Amino acid sequence: MSGAESSALIRSANRNVRVRKSLYRLTDSELNDLRNAFEGLYAVSADGGNNDERGYQWIAGVHGLPIPFYCQHGNLNFPTWHRAYIYEFELRLQDQVAGVMLPYWDWTSAEAIASGLPKAVTDQTYVDLKTGESKPNPLYAAFSQVTGTMTQRSPSPSSALEQLKLQVELALRQKTYDRFSPALENPHGGLHVWVGGDMASVPTAAYDPIFWMHHCNVDRQWFEWQRQNGDSTVPQAQLDFVCAPFTYTGEQTLDTKFFGYTYVDAEAFVEINQETMPRTDTGNELSFQIPFHTTPFKHAFLELQGVAKTEDSYKVNIYLGDGSDSSGADSPDPSAGFASTLYLFGHGQCAGGKGHCQYANHQQPFDRRPESHLKPYNTYVDITEALKRYKVEDDKVRVTLKVYDCDANATHTREVKMRGASIVTHE
Repeated sequence: MSGAESSALIRSANRNVRVRKSLYRLTDSELNDLRNAFEGLYAVSADGGNNDERGYQWIAGVHGLPIPFYCQHGNLNFPTWHRAYIYEFELRLQDQVAGVMLPYWDWTSAEAIASGLPKAVTDQTYVDLKTGESKPNPLYAAFSQVTGTMTQRSPSPSSALEQLKLQVELALRQKTYDRFSPALENPHGGLHVWVGGDMASVPTAAYDPIFWMHHCNVDRQWFEWQRQNGDSTVPQAQLDFVCAPFTYTGEQTLDTKFFGYTYVDAEAFVEINQETMPRTDTGNELSFQIPFHTTPFKHAFLELQGVAKTEDSYKVNIYLGDGSDSSGADSPDPSAGFASTLYLFGHGQCAGGKGHCQYANHQQPFDRRPESHLKPYNTYVDITEALKRYKVEDDKVRVTLKVYDCDANATHTREVKMRGASIVTHE
């Protein structure tokens, strides 16, 4: 990894990005929020009309009809334009339900090849967890201003997805952007045809709710290719291209963290619930497992997301394995699985009045003041050598965090809070 690449990784890791998850892995609450967000977008169009840019009909219409066709197909702007497009759609979802993230539907997965469309989008009704009310499932179909009816699907046999999977694998083996983009666009189009109905035609495709989860997956596939090949082969014309009707350039779309989101290796992300995870009797150990599919790598990082700022300073020794190490806080043993240390530099006691150091999740629109210095942040530590030594079993890596104060005394893990963790590898 070059110095420039390392610096870019550090800058990106320090931004408070969110993870786009697989549709198959959403919790019941997350799926409920997603459905509520889609319902909200439909309601905006119903109340404000098809030209209301906040609503579903307007954003879906950007892709195809009504004229003009803004979507980019059959050229090298295909990945960049669609990344900007689904980001704009995700923003509109978040206007309806704060914090909701667009999931991806991995149609190359074993679940898809076995069962076809996921149940989350084929159930015609659902029970809203917030109201207990039975409602039409907004992911099943949506009204289309083009046809004047609800969207329709006519999917092919699920076994046909195996061929699309092979085509994606071929695309991911390409070494330059000008070969990768058309190679990926082919199975992308194949999935549109596989779903059938409105999805099979450019003018109407984006009105089907599955469109967004399909294109989120295509975006993830580009993300995976970028991790292996970088962006040095993207032509200047694509970097300069403006993703109309939005104002992002192709160059701005290259880093997903510019838009505040990321993907992780397949499902290699785990949310950390420190209230239910197992601890040792001393309470200074927190252990969890991260899904990890063994692939060749040169560099590996443990990315810790949503790390809370602490009043006191702590050191967190990170182990791959169960952390059985009697060497002490200051001389951890690599042979016992020690990987790295995370240092938390405490901000000290609040010097202001009541509420001075309370972190506000949202600022007012047009508030130009800096964000709170207590805002949770993302960071990462290098675990390359430890992961090379670690024996991966059942496609999972056990991570153990051991917390100490500045005097090397074991400290309860409740003093250290974070939202989740993932393992990221680089060739």
